[in-house]
Amino acid sequence: MMKELKTMRRFNIRKAKKPREDKTGAVVMNVLIPHMQHVENSIGVLAMSALDLVAPATDVFLKYRQAKWIQLSGHEGAFFPAGPDTVWKKRMSKDCNEVSAYRQIMKEDVRDMVPVFMQEVEYAGHYYIELDDLLHRFKDPCVMDIKMGCRTFQESEVSNSTKRKDLYEKMISLDPNEPTLEERAVGAITKLRYMQFRESSSSTSTCAFRIEGIKLKHSEPLINLKKVKTADEIRSKMQEFLHGNTHVKLALIKRLQNLREKFECSAFFRKHEIIGSSLLLIYDEQTVGAWMIDFAKTCPVPDGLVLDHRSAWRVGNHEDGYLTGLDNLLQVNLAVFYCIVCDGGSVRLGTQVLARLKASSCGEPSRVSSLFLEGGSDLTSLLCKGLELLK
Repeated sequence: MMKELKTMRRFNIRKAKKPREDKTGAVVMNVLIPHMQHVENSIGVLAMSALDLVAPATDVFLKYRQAKWIQLSGHEGAFFPAGPDTVWKKRMSKDCNEVSAYRQIMKEDVRDMVPVFMQEVEYAGHYYIELDDLLHRFKDPCVMDIKMGCRTFQESEVSNSTKRKDLYEKMISLDPNEPTLEERAVGAITKLRYMQFRESSSSTSTCAFRIEGIKLKHSEPLINLKKVKTADEIRSKMQEFLHGNTHVKLALIKRLQNLREKFECSAFFRKHEIIGSSLLLIYDEQTVGAWMIDFAKTCPVPDGLVLDHRSAWRVGNHEDGYLTGLDNLLQVNLAVFYCIVCDGGSVRLGTQVLARLKASSCGEPSRVSSLFLEGGSDLTSLLCKGLELLK
């Protein structure tokens, strides 16, 4: 696998007739152009030829890669271009939860839903995880970073029940009307109360996911999105992200459904809480993909516990709401897919489609039918594809 990933492929590929999947599970709409075809000048080629793959990229190559670099959220300065199609992620703490997670996931069917894990590297006194660069197979892509789960803090972070004045001051600086009468009298709150307050301002508390950032084609990243909370706001952002490309919408729905099926069957995820993990949605004119990333806070649960990732969280049960968030995200994407704007006017969903949606586990017709989407395809054909999808 590593040999394949690091081999320079410089040849033309004939256009495929139908969408297909590459080795990472990304749906290729027409043809997957190798990353090396995107090197447009001799400087880039020389940089690759001289690249030392056991150390971070040379300055020349680093400048080339950073010109195409996208980081919507997360730890700034934690990622470094390492090779033609890999990145190094700096380990932010002394533990190795993320390395352990990747190694175990690589042994399961769900491995094509995460970046390919290469190795752990020590360099200049620091530890790094070398991963497949998910962006290398895309050209000027649209990217959405979604933080998954009903909480983004670990139970160990909020186990202390001591009431703190500093957290109370932080709360009232953000929202003076938030504290209860009892909290005002004491002038202090627990860390759990503060963390739940912070997450109540986003869709993390209501939908078990929140949009962290969006990068559209030829546009600057949008990262101030944590207050996107209501169903209408979320659908509007997803509409903005997906534009009017019906094939992308359909491919993304299938990818998310595939992720959900593999997640539910994974022995690893039944025994681990997934905290602070993101789902990265990426597409360009030819390729569509979605991957789970960031497992730094993914930890095994105590012996005897088995998680379903949908049950309500209570301190001690370690539930994280990941699948609840994925269910809701699929609902949003189905809503965006089924609702079409045609000739400037709305087209209601057929009763057959609504009945199928109601009978499926994917959506609530009352929510789905209220949305509208740009459409470029024949309505009958689109609805037929949707019905096939839900079978």
